Amino acid sequence: IDECSDGFVECDSRAICVNLPGWYHCECRDGYHDNGLFSSNGESCEDVDECEMGRHNCANDTICFNVDGGYDCRCPHGKNCTGDCAHDGKVKHNGQIWVLDDDRCSVCSCQSGLVMCRRMVCDCENPTVDVMCCPECDSRLSMQCLHQNGLLAYSNGETWVENCQQCQCMRGEVDCWPVSCVPVTDCEFSVVPEGECCPRCVTDPCLADTVRNDITKTCIDEYGITRFSGSAWTKHGTECSLCQC
Repeated sequence: IDECSDGFVECDSRAICVNLPGWYHCECRDGYHDNGLFSSNGESCEDVDECEMGRHNCANDTICFNVDGGYDCRCPHGKNCTGDCAHDGKVKHNGQIWVLDDDRCSVCSCQSGLVMCRRMVCDCENPTVDVMCCPECDSRLSMQCLHQNGLLAYSNGETWVENCQQCQCMRGEVDCWPVSCVPVTDCEFSVVPEGECCPRCVTDPCLADTVRNDITKTCIDEYGITRFSGSAWTKHGTECSLCQC
């Protein structure tokens, strides 16, 4: 279950919900870090002071000014600052917008010496939207299901068998139920072979997993004594031989 997309989770405004197999967690957004309390809803996320830590790109006589969730590069009074930004060793002009080289889903801009980077806004109504950055806009992807091992993907309606359960991908969610087996009613001894899910009839009771004991069927031992079905006894003259009817 994707608790994040289903609206089960409300993270703090300083955190973002991240789905995990079988669980989720509220991860601090860029510009915030956890204060060590690690609250489940992200309340322990606090602002990172990029100015104090030196994690800023202010240049051209601008001064770093910390703001909630980021920082600003401001020009001191009386100085003529260009408003250009330094980013990845390159100069970006004031007002310039670009896509990160190592992340095509993030857009950056230079505003008065301040570099602001954020995830691309997904507009599913736009026919040219990048589905790699916005998978929720691709109906084919949203309808797929992951196999239990996390390696295989199934499309809507596909079925498979896993651990003796019949599974089916139903509009992006996996639904499983026990494999239906034909009941073995016409045999006394049955066994479920390794790697299979349904029982088979066998003639040798020593190979059987289950034995239906019919007490009306009896055995005659070596002394002519009648033994009931299901009974066991030690063979006369030896302590190491067990007999069973």
